[in-house]
Amino acid sequence: MEYTFKHNLGDIFQSIWGYTALPVFLSNADVIRNEESFNFNAESLRREVNLNGVPFYAKNNNGNEVFMPIWLIKEDGSKLLLSNTVSDMTSQKNIVETPLVNRKGTVKEEISVSDWVINVKGIIVSADVNYPDAQVQELNELYDLGTALGIQNARTSLVLDGDEMVVIKNLKLREIKGVKNIQAFEMQLISDLNFELIIE
Repeated sequence: MEYTFKHNLGDIFQSIWGYTALPVFLSNADVIRNEESFNFNAESLRREVNLNGVPFYAKNNNGNEVFMPIWLIKEDGSKLLLSNTVSDMTSQKNIVETPLVNRKGTVKEEISVSDWVINVKGIIVSADVNYPDAQVQELNELYDLGTALGIQNARTSLVLDGDEMVVIKNLKLREIKGVKNIQAFEMQLISDLNFELIIE
């Protein structure tokens, strides 16, 4: 008896993290349940790359198109496409607030800007009915490198400096109940700016 596995990444993502990740997982295999909410009157040409020439789309290991892909780049230039991801980015300013006598409010002095923290949630889906051990091992090897990595992503390219790298701070492999060919993962990346120490 032949086993056929059909999956909807949007539904799987929603069952793991509790929210729907559209339009990230829109592909030919997915079905939009409420078509009226996605009805746009004006037709426009799809842009393939952002202002810096970084792609908005890529094909995952199952051949489905994903939006806003993230590649991590090793020192030798080899890239790993993180599978079926959504991400958010956070940075904050370190500000000293000084109250003054007989004045409302405070005087604000910007001291520094913290690193960007990039939270990534993804789903690795095996092309067959087996556990995606090769992809999980590859992701863990990247984590174990312990070095700064390059990053290629349409969003990060707009806010990180050109020579800025990222470091994988943590990696979590989530449990998936009732499905054996999927591994969900979470990782936190932190921007790492290259510094030059000049001693005279």
